[in-house]
Amino acid sequence: MNIGKDKSKLTQFIKDNLAIIGFFILMLALHIIMTFIGDDIGYANVLSNQSLTDFISFRYHEWSSRLIIDCITVILAKENYIVWKILDIILYTIGVYLVIKFINKDNNKYVALIGVSLFLMYPFFDMAGAGWIATTLNYLWCFVFAMISFIPLINEINGKKTNIFIYIISILSLFYAVNQEQSCLLILGINTLYLIYCIVKKQDISRFNVLIVIVSALALTMILTTPGNAKRVIVETARYYPEYVNFGIIEKLYLGTIPTIGILLKDKVLFTVFYIILTASALLKTKNKYLKYILYFNIILILFLVFFKTLIDISSIPEYLNIGLMHNPTVVSAFSAVDSISKCIPLIYDTLSLFAYKGLPNAVTGSAVLAVLISIYLILSSCWMIFKTFGKEQMLPLILFIAGFMSRLAAGFSPTIFESGSRTAFFFYMTIIAVTLMLIRKLFDDDVLNKTLEKRITLILVILGLFTYMAVFAIVFVMF
Repeated sequence: MNIGKDKSKLTQFIKDNLAIIGFFILMLALHIIMTFIGDDIGYANVLSNQSLTDFISFRYHEWSSRLIIDCITVILAKENYIVWKILDIILYTIGVYLVIKFINKDNNKYVALIGVSLFLMYPFFDMAGAGWIATTLNYLWCFVFAMISFIPLINEINGKKTNIFIYIISILSLFYAVNQEQSCLLILGINTLYLIYCIVKKQDISRFNVLIVIVSALALTMILTTPGNAKRVIVETARYYPEYVNFGIIEKLYLGTIPTIGILLKDKVLFTVFYIILTASALLKTKNKYLKYILYFNIILILFLVFFKTLIDISSIPEYLNIGLMHNPTVVSAFSAVDSISKCIPLIYDTLSLFAYKGLPNAVTGSAVLAVLISIYLILSSCWMIFKTFGKEQMLPLILFIAGFMSRLAAGFSPTIFESGSRTAFFFYMTIIAVTLMLIRKLFDDDVLNKTLEKRITLILVILGLFTYMAVFAIVFVMF
């Protein structure tokens, strides 16, 4: 046994993965302060008066198709909370490692640092929505197992071999990941689009890609035919959202679109970073001066939407400035007009309530229409800029972004869209992180930035990530 050689490998591994190790430590600190809350308390008592088989049978017939997830949830909730914490830290770290590894193929240390920082920008307190165990198992774990299930396919794309053990782990992970509706749709969507792409481009079709499509399609069929899901919709519609029963497909698409953008803007950091980096990348690729004007407008728009209303209440300026001009009716009216425009920001989220409880005709106001138009513009402009920035490589990031958005759009077809809150945007957040990291890697690989600028960008994003993490830590410490 060559101890010196093994020690050298370990040292090199630590050097290559310092960012991931740092992420692990930060997640460990965050999990230490988490407490037993929400649905976790109820799940902890499930097996006290019934068998696991009875519970699963009841869930299938009366409540849910998430049988695998529910089974593991009640087992972990019954056990010591520490078991879940250990597993959650390990799995989340694995998920982050895989995303960065898949994108950062040449192990650029700056790209790795930025990747970890982007994950730190995610508002992790969303995972407390239904209780830490219940929420992470339904969202975060599905994301991680989805990433593991993609390993053989990504290896095939990169011309690498996959051993039988990884195939088995990936298939088992796939069964878990497709047990949740949004995750299932995301996996099915990404793999179906990739399969179609291979067929159109006359490329070799991966057997594993076909297997994923078949398994996720079967899982979706089960989701749609499980009797418990239909009964749950009836119960939750009556409990949370009685008006939902009158909505058609247009209203449900509205519900899936508007709160999505509202959530992203409300959280401020991650989507703003994504949109600014995407716009800046598109600017570097664009020579047409008129298109550049549109891109400059994009940066002004996102900064205005996220920060302007937060930093200053424009309508109050005339009251606090003792300047004659400020008391001029025209000036006051101008400030009020700008303030009305800025108020479309909360309306992107709040108009939803107006629409939900008073109906579409009453929600069609100038501000509501503006909120809808801004939401649509942000999504469509993002798609266009991804297409423009990545050139021939645009297929994967475009598929990821669209599939992520569609996974959140699907929440509009559930009466619990308000009750579930922003946690249903989790998968869209993850795809935004992946696309942002792809943008960073492309900027660095194309050598359009000098090394000093690369270091500064890395430093800024690391600081943003750490500040967001500290804010999340404080919120979890106080509230959860």
